[in-house]
Amino acid sequence: MELFILLSFALFSEAMVMDEKVKSGVELDTASVTCNYDAHYKDHTKYWCRGYFRDACNIVAFTPNSTSRVALKDTGSQLIITVSCLVKKDTGWYWCGIQRDFARDDMDFTQLIVSDNREGRDSGLSTDPSGNRNRSCRASKAVQKAEGSRISILIICILITGLGIIFIISHLSRGRRSQRNRGVTGKSMTRNSQASQAPSVVSIPL
Repeated sequence: MELFILLSFALFSEAMVMDEKVKSGVELDTASVTCNYDAHYKDHTKYWCRGYFRDACNIVAFTPNSTSRVALKDTGSQLIITVSCLVKKDTGWYWCGIQRDFARDDMDFTQLIVSDNREGRDSGLSTDPSGNRNRSCRASKAVQKAEGSRISILIICILITGLGIIFIISHLSRGRRSQRNRGVTGKSMTRNSQASQAPSVVSIPL
């Protein structure tokens, strides 16, 4: 039923055509999708978005930009999307689209299914028998975790430094107040001492 609804949406698309409606992938490997389009739109911006409904999908990337795991390549007649280091959370519905100024964007869809079963590879999946890609993905994840740890440590250091500065300022402020209070007390005692040492006047009756 879901596929039928999406196909009904795709009937209105003529300029953008996805190569396959279902793509299979394996965790930590790479999946590639090709969207063919009319050469008339070669200078238009293309994009890759995720979501079941075309008008409510979340855009992942625009051409010519890419992300850390999603690479977009526009050849002038094809939009090639490559998703690397696949994870199960990548499973879902995706759309490739062409931005049009005075008309509705032209789009077509595919369903990506990511599995952890290495025997269930699809012909559209790019694999690396040597396992270099798997090691690269794991290394990338390790680097991301290390960067996250570094950022956390940096934030903690900044907070500790800030608290230290606040403590020092507070301590200096208290010291100055204490000195002022001692100065006021000393002046008051001096005045009282001078007053007590002043000669008393004795009145003599005539």
